[in-house]
Amino acid sequence: MSEQKIWLNKPQKLSRLIMATEEYGVWGRATGKTDEPIANRSSHGANQMPRGTTGVIAQTYMQLLDRTLPPLFKAWERFGYRHGVHYWVRQRPPAKLKIDDPIYKALDPSHYIYWYNGHVFYLISQDRQGLANAKSLDAILADEVKFLNFDQYLDEVVPANRGNDNIFGHMWEHHMVTMYTDMPTQQKARWILEKAQQVDMETIGTVINLQIEYNKMLAEYELPRTTTPRKNYLYRKLCNYYLALNELKMGVETEDGDRSGLLWYSEANTLENIQILGERKFNQWIRELKEQVFDTSIMNLKNLMVEDGFFHLFDSQYHCYQSYDYNYVDTLGLYLPNGVEKDCRKDGDVIKNKPLDIALDYNDAIKSLVVGQDSIKHYRVLNSMFVLRKDSKVLRDLIDDFCKYYQYHPCKEVHFYYDNTATGGNAARIESFADDVKMLLREKGWTVHSRHIGLQPKQHIRYKLWEIVFAEKDKRFKPVRFNADNAEQLVASIQQTGVVQTGEFFAKDKRPERQKKVAPEDAPHLGDAFETLYIGRFKEEYGYNDAISDLIIV
Repeated sequence: MSEQKIWLNKPQKLSRLIMATEEYGVWGRATGKTDEPIANRSSHGANQMPRGTTGVIAQTYMQLLDRTLPPLFKAWERFGYRHGVHYWVRQRPPAKLKIDDPIYKALDPSHYIYWYNGHVFYLISQDRQGLANAKSLDAILADEVKFLNFDQYLDEVVPANRGNDNIFGHMWEHHMVTMYTDMPTQQKARWILEKAQQVDMETIGTVINLQIEYNKMLAEYELPRTTTPRKNYLYRKLCNYYLALNELKMGVETEDGDRSGLLWYSEANTLENIQILGERKFNQWIRELKEQVFDTSIMNLKNLMVEDGFFHLFDSQYHCYQSYDYNYVDTLGLYLPNGVEKDCRKDGDVIKNKPLDIALDYNDAIKSLVVGQDSIKHYRVLNSMFVLRKDSKVLRDLIDDFCKYYQYHPCKEVHFYYDNTATGGNAARIESFADDVKMLLREKGWTVHSRHIGLQPKQHIRYKLWEIVFAEKDKRFKPVRFNADNAEQLVASIQQTGVVQTGEFFAKDKRPERQKKVAPEDAPHLGDAFETLYIGRFKEEYGYNDAISDLIIV
C-alpha cells in the first residue's frame, strides 16, 4: 500500500491534534472544511465504532445530494477509501464480503451509506419529516450548518444521538459532533458563534501537548530500526497517553453519570490556504466580489446582515422556502460525485400545467432572468438565472440556459413581462431586447405571450410597494415567496441592495452597478428583473403607476 503525503493548513492541523468530542468550525470559502476535518472525523468515527451509526444532517435532502456528499466522497477517495470497496451508497455491501449489519439494522438502505466494518452513515434532512424519528445515533455530522433550523435540530436530532453506551461508552468518539459552515450572515445562525464561549482552553492546551508527544512516540515506534525493548517501552507509554487523552476528551463525569465531552470551536479565513490557492485567486476575489461577500465568505469576518436596504422588510427565513420533487430525486441514487443535474424535474414548486412568467434585466455586464408562477396563497419566484459578459456570454446564452432548465416542463408557454427599457433600439441594434427574447424563445419551440408594462413606477413608489408586500398586512397585495436554492443569487441581490434618500423620497442605491469591485451578480440587476416580474404580473390588479400612487402610499 503506497503512502500519500497530505498538506495541512494551521486550522486543519489543530483539528487533527485536538479531535474533540464536539467540534464546531466557522471557516471561509476554500479553507478545506470537507477535505480535512469533515472527511477525517467522519472516517475516524466510522473506523472506531464498527456497526455504529453516524447521522449526516442538512436542511434539505437536496443539499446532502448536491453539496455535502460529492466533496465528501472525493475527500474519502483522497484518504484511500474507495466506493464499492470500502463504502457502498444506497445499497448493502455484497453478501460475499460477510460484513456485519449495523447494530440497528436498516430495513431499507435507501438513505444509508455502508462502511466496510458495518458502520453506516444515515442521511437526515429537515425538509423530509420523520427521517430522524426512532433513530439511535452514535455520531452527528453536518456541513453548511448556518442554514439549519437550530430549534428543529435540537428537537429531532439531538435526542437521537443516544444509546449504545454499553458498546462505545468508554470511547471519546461516542456521540461525537462535527459541524462546519462559513460565516453566517443571518441572526438565526448566531448559535454556532456562541459555541466559542464553551471552549475550555486549558484542557485544549493539555490535549494538544499530549497528542504531540503521542505522535512523536508513535513515529519512533514505527521506525524499522527501533529495537524490541524500546518498542515495548513505547507501547506502554502510548497506551498510557491514549487513556489520558481519552479521559480528557470524554470530560468530567457528573453526578448523574453523564459526561459533557471536550468541545472545540475554531474560525479560519481563506488566507490559511494561500499556499494552495495562490495570490492570483485572492486578487481575483478582491476584484470580483462585493466587499461584504468578500469579508464574510473569504476573510470570515462577522457581518450579520442589517436589514436597512431598499427591500428592508424582506426576511429570508420567512419569505424563502425549499421545494423538491423527491419522487424524482429518489430515482437518482446517492452516489452522485458531480452533484445533481440541474433541471426542473427536481423542483417541487412548479405547477406543471401552467405557463411560466419571466422578466429580464439587460445590463451590458450581466443579463438576468427571473422566473415565477402565481399560486393560491403566494406569488412564487421559482428561479433566477444570469450570464456574464466577462464569460463571453450574451442574451442568447441566457435564453438557452432557461430553455435547457425547463425542457421537461410540459407547458411550453411563457408570459414575458418587459418595460420600456426593453423596447428601445439604436443604430447598433435593429431589434429591441424584447424582440430578441421573443425570437429566441420561439426558435426553441416556446409560445410567448407578450406583456408590455410600459414605464415602471418611480423608485419611491416601489419602495413603498415592497414595504406593503413584504409586511403582508394589506390583503389587497399578493404575498411573495422565493425558492431559496434556485433563486439564491436573486435573494443575495435583494439583501444587498442599499437605499439612498433624496429629500423625503427613498430610492435604490445603484452605485454598486458602476463599481468594478462589485460582481455584477451581487449588484441590484437581478432585483430589477424581479421588480419587473412582480409589477408586471399585478399591475392591472393594483393599478399603480407614477400618476396613481395613493394605493401604495396609504
